Amino acid sequence: MFSYKSKTFITTMFALLIFGNMQANEYPRYDETAALGSSLQAHEHLKGIVRATVESNGKQEIQTLPYASLQWAGTTQGGTSDENGHFDLHKPNTTEVLQLVISYTGYTADTIAIPPGKTYIEILLTENVQLEEVTVRRRLGGSFISAIQPAKTEVITINGLQSLACCNLSESFENSATVDVGYSDAVSGAKRIQMLGLAGVYSQLMFENLPGIRGLSSSYGLTYIPGTWMESIQISKGSSSVLNGYESTTGQINIEYKKPQRSETLFLNLFANSEGRLEANMNSAIEIDETWSTMLLGHVSTQQMKIDHNGNSFLDVPLGTQINLMNRWNHEVDHKRHVQFGVHVLNDNRYGGQTFFDRATDRGTTNAYGSEIETTRLQGFMKAGFFLPNTLESSIGFMLVGTYYDQNSFFGLNNYSGKQNSLYSNIVYQSILGSTSHRINTGISYQLDEYSELFNNTLLNRTESVPGIFGEYTYTLPETFTLILGLRADHHNMHDWFITPRIHFRYQINENGTLRGSAGKGFRTANVFSEHSSIMASSRQLVFAEEFRAEEAWNYGLNYTHVFPVTEERNITWSADFYRTDFINQVIADLDQSVNRVVFYNLDGKSYSNSFQTDLTIQPFDGFEIFTAYRMDDVKTTIGGKLMEAPLTSRYKGLLTLSYATRYEKWKIDMTNQLNGPGRIPDTSRSPGEYQQPEYSPVYYILHAQITRRFRNMDIYFGGENLTNFKQQNPIIAADDPFGSYFDSSMIWGPFMGRMFYAGIRYTFN
Repeated sequence: MFSYKSKTFITTMFALLIFGNMQANEYPRYDETAALGSSLQAHEHLKGIVRATVESNGKQEIQTLPYASLQWAGTTQGGTSDENGHFDLHKPNTTEVLQLVISYTGYTADTIAIPPGKTYIEILLTENVQLEEVTVRRRLGGSFISAIQPAKTEVITINGLQSLACCNLSESFENSATVDVGYSDAVSGAKRIQMLGLAGVYSQLMFENLPGIRGLSSSYGLTYIPGTWMESIQISKGSSSVLNGYESTTGQINIEYKKPQRSETLFLNLFANSEGRLEANMNSAIEIDETWSTMLLGHVSTQQMKIDHNGNSFLDVPLGTQINLMNRWNHEVDHKRHVQFGVHVLNDNRYGGQTFFDRATDRGTTNAYGSEIETTRLQGFMKAGFFLPNTLESSIGFMLVGTYYDQNSFFGLNNYSGKQNSLYSNIVYQSILGSTSHRINTGISYQLDEYSELFNNTLLNRTESVPGIFGEYTYTLPETFTLILGLRADHHNMHDWFITPRIHFRYQINENGTLRGSAGKGFRTANVFSEHSSIMASSRQLVFAEEFRAEEAWNYGLNYTHVFPVTEERNITWSADFYRTDFINQVIADLDQSVNRVVFYNLDGKSYSNSFQTDLTIQPFDGFEIFTAYRMDDVKTTIGGKLMEAPLTSRYKGLLTLSYATRYEKWKIDMTNQLNGPGRIPDTSRSPGEYQQPEYSPVYYILHAQITRRFRNMDIYFGGENLTNFKQQNPIIAADDPFGSYFDSSMIWGPFMGRMFYAGIRYTFN
């Protein structure tokens, strides 16, 4: 798969791995004490379980308490137990005896002394007999803003992931105002995301702070991560830490998968919707001994029912099957080492087009229009960290990720095949300078990408080799101020040097108000075929006007978050932020120049994005949460020598989510309301009258809802999406003439599938 030089480098990196230079970098579940971009911390962990004695039918029973609040006395550090009562907390950096405060609505709070060296504890709370009636317990909402991270980080919890038909990552952002998701075309089923009004390729998509979906997989990769595999999603705006590379410009989306050391023994999820989609998910975790654990995650989904609600003879959703497997291992020895490794295998086959297309006889002909995308993806990863002996809070770590991606596809008479072999490695040294208020992270990285793409008769082969060096300094004034200064230098074999400075700060203005800011630069190399795969499902001719330079941009942003205490158990949280992105160079896909072609060229003029967002979280009474947000985007790009609005980008978005849960969440109701503003549609004035589109898309409203009934080891849920049944009319231009010169399925600005209902069952065994 790799060239001779690439194989030599891989051999060298695995040799380094054998000597143990590996890095661990993970977020504990709902624990906000992990610093942005940090590697393995030298803090101890405290693990345990929260239980309670409960009177039932005159008998005393012991049960676990999900989402109990835990906080280190005298600090802002703490966390929450998971749905099974388990927790994993970082200990504050001190040699003194700590006090852990545990609270839960309806139960007597407790404070327990935790001496140095203690790493596991079982907690037992008792019901508060002074309460005559307790209606609900304290629970973790669908999302929250991390209180400790220097960058504004929105965390979508497992509750948020389960409040919608979250079958994969592309369906996980419906209740987020930060990230927009939509179809990129009306044929292939590909999804795209936007952040700060810009395409998702300008945001890093990571898994556990390792490179995730990038390169050729950017068009379809959002559907490669099943929702049931995820523990949480962290969404941070602006440039990220230099430890994670030079590619982040508008933000970072980090996926936390479920961990073998603290996951369910067996979890099953079955799902079906009214459009004929069937899905089965499974994960199983085993603790082999005190230091080793492993986990198997599986996913199978299929779509075999042909759907054409708008009657244009094209399938609304492609048919096909996806098989997805992951096996991961965890090895951990306190104060010595933490090693993780695993493999992820995927096969995805989807085919669409006209309802009467026959793959056996019609491919390559004009009898009927069809499409097929067959993908194989294999990814292996390793990361670990080692504490250095006889040093104070020093560690060394290593990351290694290898990815193989192979796609073969056709769209009508257009044929595309793409292969990508990638290798990423990162060695990090972390220590303190004099005291824990001054920390440094420094290291080296290497990114290797080999691409081979063939679109019709156009062949593009290239190899990108990028060694880099980086350093990051963190100053912390406990509970008040954090400053992170980062700088990295990477040498690209095609684009010379990338010098990437970045800065982040967090200032606790008072007990309830937090100000954050960031500024930084980002670079990336455009993959025009994969990033604009929607153009392949059209009759447009692809024209490359010049050789592309690396894309380069600055991003600046400020955020203020304020917490208004209402009662001991309830708060009102308000947040507002503004981010601006200025491009020095950008590869422009010009859809306005002609309806018969798309012209690619380097930016010649201005290109920028201004994004303002404000949101409010309210808990009017126990069990009920309201989240509302509003975002405005001003995105302009120089296209054909004229500064104009970026195409297919909404000017604004409004969001209102309502969530209510009864005692112990036996019943849970979630509603998501979206108001989407207008966006500019590329110029079609030179098309025949029947194929012309309006200048702007309309304002539209969407409603999703779900009801969940929870039993002891099982959840049953059912709901609906797009209950308002809003649909983009005629999503495919010239659907009646798919091989004509005006056929185009890429002008998608809204949903083209109508109302959909679904139901499912989740079973958990511990």
